[in-house]
Amino acid sequence: MTGTAGSPSAQLLEPPRSRQGYYFSLGYTFAQSHTWEDGESWGVWRGGILGIRFGQLVTRRFGLGLQINVGSTRGEAQKATLGGLELEAQWELARNLAAFGGVGIDVLSLSSDNGQDKSSRGTVGSGYSLGLGYDWFLGHRLTGGWALTPTLQARFIPGNTASGLIGLIGAQLSYWTGLPRNQLELPPDKAFQRP
Repeated sequence: MTGTAGSPSAQLLEPPRSRQGYYFSLGYTFAQSHTWEDGESWGVWRGGILGIRFGQLVTRRFGLGLQINVGSTRGEAQKATLGGLELEAQWELARNLAAFGGVGIDVLSLSSDNGQDKSSRGTVGSGYSLGLGYDWFLGHRLTGGWALTPTLQARFIPGNTASGLIGLIGAQLSYWTGLPRNQLELPPDKAFQRP
């Protein structure tokens, strides 16, 4: 009597790196926006945007997550309020340097900044972003850890009555959870150490 045994499923082990697991980032960026309304250009306005990014590396280099942004820019006695929720994908180009892009729902609201005219107008709809970030890890852990992440990003909010192109430069404080030891490729003397 013969029997066949199913082959055990092999788990692929990853070499330990700082940029592994889930990530969470909180940061502030300086913004310059160029706004168009009904075909008229309002020039370049300055301001700032607060952003949150979180997600997970799905493979060694590719990650998926969300980014949430809110802020404002001012100029020409007017104010632009900006906000967005985007699905984000990222790809590590070189060690700790990643390109990330997003698509989602963005808001561009324009209002007078002189205290007299309270009217507001703008657009709500699709938004797109593309950026670069570099994770400078603080300290040294086998996997994961805290990082300071300088970022450079461009966002585009198209609309029928108003559109905006926003350039962002800033920094985020990021935390990477890393991977558990049973998912890491380690020498036997380190693989069975207590955490």
